[in-house]
Amino acid sequence: MFRRLIATTAASIMLAQLSCAPAGYQKAETDAAADPVTTLAMVTQTWQQSSASALPAVEDLVKQADAQIALNNWDVASEKLERALRISPDYAPAWSRLSHIALAKDDPARAIQMAKRSNSYAGNSVDLKLLNWEFIREASAMMDDTEGVHNAVKAINILQSL
Repeated sequence: MFRRLIATTAASIMLAQLSCAPAGYQKAETDAAADPVTTLAMVTQTWQQSSASALPAVEDLVKQADAQIALNNWDVASEKLERALRISPDYAPAWSRLSHIALAKDDPARAIQMAKRSNSYAGNSVDLKLLNWEFIREASAMMDDTEGVHNAVKAINILQSL
């Protein structure tokens, strides 16, 4: 089921980028199960909002990566993001995208590592941190790490209350 959600998410990224999701959208706990496209819209919107201050070269590489993510070309997308991170190693949205890709490639340990790295650079971006904790929750569930899931849910609840 999770693979189907990831595939739906990745395949729809380009479509979601063309849509106009309302600013400040907050994902309700039931949204993920009820509407995967809404989840995709939140992911894409969060990445776009967090990408506003990127250097032009980084922005270009991230756009190329997003196009590859939409096509499920995980390796090419990862390559683009890694190039962007060589230019700007503290660019949190790129680390978040790598977490998303790791989840899609069934590499939950790497997904957690990338999401935590993104959070360490996310500053005051509550939405990006919330998204990264969602990735951590999903990856922890994939590894049957109940404590990790619990900690992620706790962090998500705290961030949603802000």
